[in-house]
Amino acid sequence: MTKNQKSFEENGYCIVKKVITPELRDFVTQYALFDEMQDFSSDGDQVPTAHSKYADPAMESMLIYLQEVIEKNTGLEVFPTYSFFRVYRQGDELKNHIDRPSCEISSTLCLNYSYDQKDYQWPIFMNGNKINLEPGDMAVYRGCDLPHWREPFDIEDEEAWHVQGFFHYVNQLGPYADYKFDKRKSLG
Repeated sequence: MTKNQKSFEENGYCIVKKVITPELRDFVTQYALFDEMQDFSSDGDQVPTAHSKYADPAMESMLIYLQEVIEKNTGLEVFPTYSFFRVYRQGDELKNHIDRPSCEISSTLCLNYSYDQKDYQWPIFMNGNKINLEPGDMAVYRGCDLPHWREPFDIEDEEAWHVQGFFHYVNQLGPYADYKFDKRKSLG
């Protein structure tokens, strides 16, 4: 059992550092910011003021790309369910919650952020534990079991942003296996 698998089993989450290259990270971040700028869609119900998108083709591709990383760090064989991204801006907050069945094994990937306040950090909380993710770092967690949230994005700079990707899976042998592809015919 790896260190991350042990953390996932004991704590319900683990942190994977530098899970994607800086080039891929920057490409996907710019993609999300352009999508926000063009306002193609906003599927946000948890954070209604933030631009977000469900099952975006770029993120669905990342969902497949990250599946092996998820399996390696949890010790589970998983089915992908769905992905989305969110562009957080000043004042946005993710309320304390647990996820729906399609998010049995969840991950949140810090794609990038832009803060003028260099010492500012905007953690995600998992079961009360503060987790700071640097660009390219990902937290993998039991979404249906572990309460998680973000306090308000309390930054003075109105132009600041924080882009997160969310990639969800279910255990192939678990109680939510029938949520494969979020009960869609396929990904994408």
